[in-house]
Amino acid sequence: MIDLQTLAKARNEVARLNRELTELRLEEERCRLRRGRLEGEKARVQALVDMAELAQRLAEKPDTAVPAFHIENVSGAKLVVFDKPAAAPPTLESSRRKLKPDGLPPVSAMVVTALRETGKASRPVEIADFVRQRWWSTVPTEIINTTVWHMAKVGKLIRRDGYYGLNGVGH
Repeated sequence: MIDLQTLAKARNEVARLNRELTELRLEEERCRLRRGRLEGEKARVQALVDMAELAQRLAEKPDTAVPAFHIENVSGAKLVVFDKPAAAPPTLESSRRKLKPDGLPPVSAMVVTALRETGKASRPVEIADFVRQRWWSTVPTEIINTTVWHMAKVGKLIRRDGYYGLNGVGH
């Protein structure tokens, strides 16, 4: 059995270790609080740096108007909110990129003609080659691929194993 003196020393050691653990927990809590304060301070300083860099970039741009802004109160804090500049209305030319040159028949008509003249079901790559030889030398294969897929989906073409053919209805 363990003598009383050894047992008393062991209890004292357990108490000492408990005190050290408590001190470590307190130190960890202090470090967490300090870290939170430092991160908040860093965010404020970073916001100042970002605003200064933005002002510098705006000052470097020639012939640009000074951005309009207003100050809002959010949860007791004042925030600077930049107003969005009035955008010019989009024109038809800028909102949609034109791919097909003027004077060509619709892509679907080119596809039907290609299938009719070859007389067999074809892959989109083969149809694109036919269209390149006959009408449009720079047609992207993706346009033909998309068109035949849509035509098959609505029932204008039939599709089997990646080959598209005329279905005999309305052609």
